[in-house]
Amino acid sequence: MSGEPYAAARWSVLVTDPGDGRVIYSNLADEFFFLASLSKEFTVSTVYSELDASSTLTTPVYSSADADGETLSGDLILVASGDLALGGRGALEGQFNFTQGAVDHVYADAIPGARLPEDDPLAGLDSLAQQVADSGITTVDGDVLIDARLWEVLDAQEGPVPPIFVNDNLLDIEVTPGGAPGESASLRMVPDTAAFTLENSVETGEDDSDAQLQVSADPDDPRVLHVTGTVPPGDPSLTVYRIPDAESWARTLFIEALERAGVSVSADVLADNDAAALPDPDSYADDRRVASIESAPLGEMGGMILATSYNTGANAFLCLLAADAGSTDCDDGLPAIRALAESAGIDPARVVLVDGQGGDPASATPEAVIQLLDFIQDQPWGGTFIEGLPNLGERGSLGITGQDSPARGKVRGKTGTKVGGVPGTGELFLTVQGLAGYLDVGDGRNALFVVAVSNALFPSMDGIFQVNDDVAAVAAAIQQELENQ
Repeated sequence: MSGEPYAAARWSVLVTDPGDGRVIYSNLADEFFFLASLSKEFTVSTVYSELDASSTLTTPVYSSADADGETLSGDLILVASGDLALGGRGALEGQFNFTQGAVDHVYADAIPGARLPEDDPLAGLDSLAQQVADSGITTVDGDVLIDARLWEVLDAQEGPVPPIFVNDNLLDIEVTPGGAPGESASLRMVPDTAAFTLENSVETGEDDSDAQLQVSADPDDPRVLHVTGTVPPGDPSLTVYRIPDAESWARTLFIEALERAGVSVSADVLADNDAAALPDPDSYADDRRVASIESAPLGEMGGMILATSYNTGANAFLCLLAADAGSTDCDDGLPAIRALAESAGIDPARVVLVDGQGGDPASATPEAVIQLLDFIQDQPWGGTFIEGLPNLGERGSLGITGQDSPARGKVRGKTGTKVGGVPGTGELFLTVQGLAGYLDVGDGRNALFVVAVSNALFPSMDGIFQVNDDVAAVAAAIQQELENQ
């Protein structure tokens, strides 16, 4: 805590006893600090409370008309439910998997070393398509449509947040270097789709270089993506293209899945989704439902959001709260989050929440965060929440640090990070690195803790990894001190 990067920094710390709640360590505990992604603890816990961590979301497919034998003259309509995986990430088996031991692909364009999840991102669409085929439909003469009217698309920091997700609305681009510096790299798309064409201008860099990749849509044809930059020799690097039109993306991928299942579709596979052609939302009839899939439980989705700090997923949870309140405006999910905070005994003047992910100026005092954590552990869904948190050396954003620590597996907490580069110097300025959760101190007891450092300066962008290690090490040291008492 007294190291050089933190010479001018501020440390906010609060640790309370698991038995009687007495304060063990405290510094600046009654002063605001930026929450960043610690806000997700408020968002996810509210969804578990309001919607039930064990509940699932149903994504149905309807026909707009009765089929004439094997031919559907009307449209086939997939109705979005807010399911974050749509059958990918192992969701068909009730799971919500993510990349372990490395950065998940949702941050492949921001953090080095990201890796693809192992599961098939099209598994859900393939299941829906096979169900359509099993219903007897072999030809669709109308259109294939995506009904994404559950909520109005939220314009968030990392792009749009719609109620339809396929492969996290990302096109993964795996870049394999050539054999020597200067040679062309090769590209692979995941999923493999006709939705986009890649123009490859990536070269192999020097041995000690870092991957520098950019993906941009052609201004004359947005389905052509230019991939430029360099990658070091050795293992493949990963980057992503964030899909700007999730409905048309899902439509193309669904049509391709239908064709794999033997269902012929006359509509243009690359056409944009025609939202104007959708029927009245109240007109869908059960006897015209031709397919459906269930999501993984919300507890599984929330666990992935907490573990990976998935911003888009957290904002989608905010939108689910709004939809539950009868609104299509995602901001209308905020009153439920604030109400849960008050139920936890938090003074509204001690917490500021602005979205689901933790955008500025989201802030709270460490005392307020501890009150939330104390409230959570006493709820019926508290165990699900705690199990879903990152865990030192084992899971999520804490899984990449502390593997050799004696506190491995005993520090569960949500990380929160906000950083920025200093122009012209290559330095990294840290607005905040926070960690808040539970310390296993033995005999089934959990101490509650918040550790956060604000306003630190690092010589390079690698400081984002150092500060994650350092804050986790502070929490580990506290865990060891309490466990040994």
